Amino acid sequence: MRSHEPLRLRIQLTKEGPARYLSHSEYSRAILFAARRSALPLGFTGEHRPRLKVSLSPPLPIGITSECELVDLQLIGYVPAAEAEVVLSRAFTAGIKVVFCRLMGADEKPVGKLIDTATYRVTLPEGYGAGRWRAAATEYIEKDRVLFERVQPRKTRTLDLRPGTHRLEVETDESAGAILNMTLDDGISGTVKPWEVVEVLASYAGVPEKDWKRAGIHRNGLFARRGEKLVSPMEAGAGRPAVTRRGGRRF
Repeated sequence: MRSHEPLRLRIQLTKEGPARYLSHSEYSRAILFAARRSALPLGFTGEHRPRLKVSLSPPLPIGITSECELVDLQLIGYVPAAEAEVVLSRAFTAGIKVVFCRLMGADEKPVGKLIDTATYRVTLPEGYGAGRWRAAATEYIEKDRVLFERVQPRKTRTLDLRPGTHRLEVETDESAGAILNMTLDDGISGTVKPWEVVEVLASYAGVPEKDWKRAGIHRNGLFARRGEKLVSPMEAGAGRPAVTRRGGRRF
């Protein structure tokens, strides 16, 4: 059914299994190919070389898994969110699964311009104990500055990670051992990379590189910070209808 106005379809996806080794550009292409295969009424931009109107959540480093990757697609016709979820689930490849779909008005801010915070759950390497990591996390949090040299292909920069680190908590899990929960800047406000924090904590805890690199990092939340509150982009604009027919009747 064609709507009187464009719609925004917000999709929550996983990135696990073999998909965890896709670069951000490869992952983005997989999403675009799946969207085209789904046969949804998609919106495009440009006349000579039309491109899908799409907005993506912040890039996830290679090797890190996630249950909360987000993508916005523009629809030019109405499709129930549940139906979109079904057709997209059939179109994605191994490791990329649809968790949830939601229809939103086209005037809602794109997801790529909303997100500024990410949460991670890190399974720490065995043999060092939760107490050792907890002491390292306390040392990190109590510092005014945490300088880190970020080496990139074109330049090397020295960054202060401390302002973008909002939470570091170490817990003990009977099955997984020591678990680190982190809340970091990620998106429009800047990015603190999870591996950078793990590396700094390992240096405080005296854990060698060959061991701390065995940590398993999983992104379990993406949010927009509203004061002290973290709001999921999947909940943005809750209570407002995505589209109405004339007379105010909702689809």
